[in-house]
Amino acid sequence: MKRFKFIFYILAIGSLFVGVFWFSAFLKLANANVTTITVDVAPVRVSMSDDHLKASHSAYQGIDIVTLVKEEPDYQLAIHYPEFRDDQLNQAISDYVSMTKADFFEELEANKEFLQDRPASFYLLFNIYPVVDDVYSIVFSNERYLGGANGEQSSKVFIVDLSQNRFISQLEMIDDHQENRDLVFQLLKEEFEQSEDYREFFFLDYLEEWAYAGNQTYENVYLTDRALVFKFNKYQVTAGAAGSPEIKLPFVKVKGLLTDEWVKKLEIEKKLTNGVKQDNGVDQQGSSEDVKIDEDIKKVALTFDDGPDPTHTIEILRLLDEYQARATFFVLGNRVDFYPGIVKEISDRGHEIGNHTWNHKDLTTLDSAGIKDELGSTSKAIKQITGESPKLFRPPYGAINDNVRAATDLAPSLWTVDPQDWRYRDADKVFKHVKANVTDDSIVLMHDIHGTTVEALERILAFLAEEGYQFVTVSELDS
Repeated sequence: MKRFKFIFYILAIGSLFVGVFWFSAFLKLANANVTTITVDVAPVRVSMSDDHLKASHSAYQGIDIVTLVKEEPDYQLAIHYPEFRDDQLNQAISDYVSMTKADFFEELEANKEFLQDRPASFYLLFNIYPVVDDVYSIVFSNERYLGGANGEQSSKVFIVDLSQNRFISQLEMIDDHQENRDLVFQLLKEEFEQSEDYREFFFLDYLEEWAYAGNQTYENVYLTDRALVFKFNKYQVTAGAAGSPEIKLPFVKVKGLLTDEWVKKLEIEKKLTNGVKQDNGVDQQGSSEDVKIDEDIKKVALTFDDGPDPTHTIEILRLLDEYQARATFFVLGNRVDFYPGIVKEISDRGHEIGNHTWNHKDLTTLDSAGIKDELGSTSKAIKQITGESPKLFRPPYGAINDNVRAATDLAPSLWTVDPQDWRYRDADKVFKHVKANVTDDSIVLMHDIHGTTVEALERILAFLAEEGYQFVTVSELDS
């Protein structure tokens, strides 16, 4: 019996040593595969989480942007929203996005018979305003058209403190009592009556009703780093022609409206004394080299819309480098704002950057001022990063008319091969469509925000290279 116990102990100890050996080897292997990259060192795909990769690129530390674009015969939609590192913050945003999206589709079902001249549209957009330290104002704009002469507009404000992973109520910042209600009413009244944009549409009694509402929560009031901003929904205090008005009141005017805690937190006394330092951006020149195009060899222009993306655009750049291929990226202005380092990297690697508007709106539904704003703000953002203004624009959904052409000096660029990678999310289907339809001088439309597009691109590049194609930019193709 003692002999069996001895053998058992020997086996147990041996098993323990083997286990420790393999566990140690596993840890060494895991540590060998973890690395950190930044856009400044020509990043490539490495063994790390997507969240880690994203965090190294966003201009807003701890926040990324998610984009969903879809087109069907009876509607178009473009949804943009922020993504945080905290699940509870993300859940609140997700709930809001899901609610607005569900409302749109419910109304769409009820109004399909009225959609005769144009499809319905749903744009959920947002702007982000750094306030102080880890505090940001997230301002959503919900724009939808469901038939008739006018669309609908509404807003939603989230003020987030990333250091505490929580949303801040406006009533935590605003000292709400009768004297301050009077002050708010008087300040807003003066601003509306002096505004060239709003005064002829302004309803004083509507503003008074809003200012003295018993259940006032200031839910659409937000902060920037220099002002308190009052945002109103369409028709709330003005006629519909005024849209969704905004009144910005600088801190010098509203210091008394804020609680002592927020006056201190915002360092208002210091800002009023020294002024607010403005960062106007620094123009930087890309280092792209001229590439000689052989006119006797077949050419193809690969194009990518709706980026940049902190994961997939980087992967695409790596693949393009492998084949010494140049491409054209039609970027969205709101994503340029989040990922300027990736835009700079695209330019520095010799690729062309085109304008795809700021929010992916159908330009044919906008007036001249709206078209110029969507394109102009995007071109300005690109130039601030690369030092060069784009020459081309790609209209969202391919929608263009004479009004759009007249509103811009940019040359429109469409496509000849569309594998609909955004719809199918199927790498094999995307590859087969390109293979079957590509010809000399083709312009291929893809989107650098989908992982399946990256998978397809690897096969597309290999096939086209084997077929003897030169990879050129759109401008090179047209020259």
